[in-house]
Amino acid sequence: MQFGPEKIWEKFESERINKQTATDLLTSLIENSKKDEIRLNAINKLVKINPSGDKIFKILENLVVSDENIEIRYIAIKHIGDKYLNNAFTLLKWAIQNESDYNCLIEIVNLLGKSNLAQAKALLINEVQKFLKKKYVNTERKIENKKIKKVLKKLLKEKGYAEFTYDELAKILINILTISSLFKQYYNVYYELNPHNGLIKKLDLSDIEYEVKGTPWGWKNNINSLSEILGIQYLTSMCYLDLSNNEITELKELTLLPNVTHLILKNNRISNHENLEYFNKMPNLKYLDLRGNEIV
Repeated sequence: MQFGPEKIWEKFESERINKQTATDLLTSLIENSKKDEIRLNAINKLVKINPSGDKIFKILENLVVSDENIEIRYIAIKHIGDKYLNNAFTLLKWAIQNESDYNCLIEIVNLLGKSNLAQAKALLINEVQKFLKKKYVNTERKIENKKIKKVLKKLLKEKGYAEFTYDELAKILINILTISSLFKQYYNVYYELNPHNGLIKKLDLSDIEYEVKGTPWGWKNNINSLSEILGIQYLTSMCYLDLSNNEITELKELTLLPNVTHLILKNNRISNHENLEYFNKMPNLKYLDLRGNEIV
């Protein structure tokens, strides 16, 4: 009879099985179960048990390198960052060059930004340099890279890579990855970068108010909630956000954007007065446009 992760954990906590047995049972589930929910739970329980040696790291490393499930790769990267960051540089170097999922890449960059290894900073610099050599910020749609190149090259000329902290380099890369991701997700994307730090200061995901003859199929962004906007929580330097002419009803993620001063939400579907509380949690908000919403 095969036990699930919760039962294995219960038996371990009540000392009916020892650490080695629990480790072996959970490892078997991670490697052999066909249900990803069970595998995810088993990974989390194995990390809690914390067997001695490098067994967990080897398991997590293998998941990052070879697992097909994005969520499993992501949680493996998270756990490696929590417990094995100082031993994970070789893995992170491989992962940043081979991973394709946005959330996994963001977590990898975040971990490199938290590292104090000289190699980690060199890797972050190398990734920025690689991006500056690219013609497109989004290859599929052939969105040219001129805007980002212009700002970053000028910034780097003034400051130089050596003066950037690990965290500053990581934030630049995260903003670059987010811009590229937004162009995959939405047809209408406009942004501006802050010339002093290379980060997004203005983002416009508003749809045109009326359909224009000849507009290509798929032109509508049709955003229903800020939670749909992949990576918006990382744009913490942004001060101007325009989401006009969408289908937005819920605004909770606004509280993750402390530096927004100008917020344009015209012609959405905001009616729930609970959303007003989110505006009160934006300490720097100076201008708010809610015209065309039921809430006003």
